[in-house]
Amino acid sequence: MHAICESCCKADLLKLLATRSTTVGTCSICLNSNRQVIDTEERDFTLAIKSLIRYSFSEWDYHSKLGGESFETLLFSENPIFNLNPNLPPLDYEEFLLSFLEDIDSDQEITLFSAYGREIYQYPAMRAISEGDSPLVSDIASDLRRRNHFLVETDNLEHFKKIQDYISVVVEPGTVWHRARIGATKQASDGDFSPNGSSYYYEPHSDSELGAPPVGTTSAGRLNRPGVSYLYLASDPDTAVAEIRPHPAEFVSLGEFSLSAPQRIADLSHHRMADLFRNDKELEILEIIISIEKALSTAAPPSDRHVYSLTQFLAETFRRLGFDGVKFRSTVGAGVNLVLFDPAIATWMPNSSRVVEVQRVVYEHIDRKLYDPQGEYAIDLKAISRRAAAKKGT
Repeated sequence: MHAICESCCKADLLKLLATRSTTVGTCSICLNSNRQVIDTEERDFTLAIKSLIRYSFSEWDYHSKLGGESFETLLFSENPIFNLNPNLPPLDYEEFLLSFLEDIDSDQEITLFSAYGREIYQYPAMRAISEGDSPLVSDIASDLRRRNHFLVETDNLEHFKKIQDYISVVVEPGTVWHRARIGATKQASDGDFSPNGSSYYYEPHSDSELGAPPVGTTSAGRLNRPGVSYLYLASDPDTAVAEIRPHPAEFVSLGEFSLSAPQRIADLSHHRMADLFRNDKELEILEIIISIEKALSTAAPPSDRHVYSLTQFLAETFRRLGFDGVKFRSTVGAGVNLVLFDPAIATWMPNSSRVVEVQRVVYEHIDRKLYDPQGEYAIDLKAISRRAAAKKGT
């Protein structure tokens, strides 16, 4: 028998399965005995491994005909599924891996290979589910460029009904959230202008000044259409500040808001693999949820705000399904964002407002591949543009 204990599981799904197990034995990785373990021959373990491979890796990572490594090679080094024991002999670890990898395709509930046969390269390889690349969301984004949003909403509402049970949570009344707004009013000075002195005193925005703008006055936002007033909140002050994108040396007013009633929220901030790992249909739902959160979390630059048509569509769809708001992780802060469709549900907490001055803003960047005019590409946008221009000229 080969088995694994919770401490040797890196993936949360495996940790959960290990803690639920009634089997007590020796862990094949840390070699500790009398542990609560999950047997590698259990069906849930096999399904969990397959779903975690689909979640963590794209098909070209492990499909040999697409240049990928074997499953064994992927899991033999540092990986997102198991915690490695550096003192475990490699042959023993290999034996543990082979105890389930040799028969990994015996259960057909989860598809690991989408490209087969002589025409293998004509089939799209599956991307890692964690990348959030659902065809449903990308098709909706394309459709919104051609058709009115209310027509697209009607056509896709049934798809969203399938995921609502997996994202529905209730945020209880009394829950405290944070909101930030650029600006504060200078009201007094103590005359101490020394380097460490407190020269000025500021009055922050508070109550309605810090809350959602009045209906009809709002410009288009990430989730709200023009004229629609939603309340954007964050789980912590730092995330609230980061979400409004202040510049260095700007002053920001911060305040706390408390919910006055329970709210049914579409929570995209957790990837519930414990509920969605046993077959392809469940993994498809998980991919849709991740893709929706990716769209909501990704802020658009001022020059490209038309992409908000998708996130506004998503918010409106959740509202039509009876949700009171949406929760998703922030890409600029460590916390989560909560957007309430009815701003009146959250009340400013008296004396909670304060003023902060932004000291610096840190940007992370990654290099992108440069276009080579002499290169060969599957899709060459520049060459397509040249051909189109030449055809138009004739």
